[in-house]
Amino acid sequence: MSDARIRGDFGRLVTAATISNFGSMLSGVALPFLAIQMFDATPGQIGAINAASLLPAVVLGLFAASAIDRMQRRPLLIAADLARAALLLAVPAAAFAGVLAIEHVVLFAFCRGLFDFVFDVAQHTYLPTLVEARALLAANSRLQAADAAAEAGGFAAGGWLVQLLSAPLALVVDAGTYLASAFFLVRIRAVEPAPETRERESSRFAELSAGLVEIARTPALGAIAVSGVLIALSGQIINTVYMLFVYRELGFSPGTLGMLFALGSFASFASAFAAERVPERHSGLPAMFVGLLLAAAGSLALPLAPGATLLGVAAIVFQQTVGDFGHVIWQVHQSNLRQQITPARVLGRVAGAIRFLSSLAMLAGTAAGGWLGQAIGLRATLAAGGVILLAAGAVLAVRPARS
Repeated sequence: MSDARIRGDFGRLVTAATISNFGSMLSGVALPFLAIQMFDATPGQIGAINAASLLPAVVLGLFAASAIDRMQRRPLLIAADLARAALLLAVPAAAFAGVLAIEHVVLFAFCRGLFDFVFDVAQHTYLPTLVEARALLAANSRLQAADAAAEAGGFAAGGWLVQLLSAPLALVVDAGTYLASAFFLVRIRAVEPAPETRERESSRFAELSAGLVEIARTPALGAIAVSGVLIALSGQIINTVYMLFVYRELGFSPGTLGMLFALGSFASFASAFAAERVPERHSGLPAMFVGLLLAAAGSLALPLAPGATLLGVAAIVFQQTVGDFGHVIWQVHQSNLRQQITPARVLGRVAGAIRFLSSLAMLAGTAAGGWLGQAIGLRATLAAGGVILLAAGAVLAVRPARS
């Protein structure tokens, strides 16, 4: 296949991922507001919605990842997009019919979480079949930059759509983005190689646990997994109370919040290109360590916001810009390192195992965030999440810098 065709197909993948992520940002803003505005959701109920989105990766993750290793990835990506579009049309339909309940929102979160898992693992394992190994860092950086651009528009549009139209109508727009993503995936012309044939493991348990075994015996993968678990725990503690803090306690309007969130996406966009330019001797775990220090600094600034004032805006802007910049550095380098050092035959299972472990941590973070938010207050809960991010960076500091 010609280089031009490869670039064209990669461009279609980037476009699909960008549109899909734009929709995810819309629903990421709209769904919490839907629960808060329609059902006066408590921190515990927000936590239940978040937990439901994580359960598929915990309950089915290792089985799904093993199956993905045996299948071609592009059809899975298309199917996941179409399924999520259908789900997103069902929620506003139920809302307009007057039959939507908080239990339905939780069920929607569970079903969408399953297809999110399939899409994420399939995309991670599909990319190395579309670009050469020496181009993976650049490809991951481009994908992350595209995600950041989508976040910039998605967060801003999501806030204003909720404010000007409604949360259910914002979800209708989200469904259209998944359909557009599927369209671009269908247009990819590269012939995907058949999955590598592999000898059958001695038992079904050995086959399912192959990703965990690979992580345990590879120091760099172990560092990625442990730091990823702590990042997931921290992120979910913060996310469980974040919207309640900035919307209820600080008093920012949805439209203003959307614009502030978009600033973080611009920082992520710049960070994605910066990640590609990290000198080779500092790439991988050293770059990830620096990224996590910046992410922790951003998270620890948020609890200092006094209200819907200039200082409050400054705290959110710092968290969104510096924090997101650091997180993207970590994300790009951990994705590239995983794809480079993981054998192709277990790439999907390693990705699935890391998602499995992170999802367990996120479930714990959801429970902890809901409990801490009610027990010690929203500010203290946000500060606890930032401290855990520092611990994630410490893990990388004590691990070997290279595999």
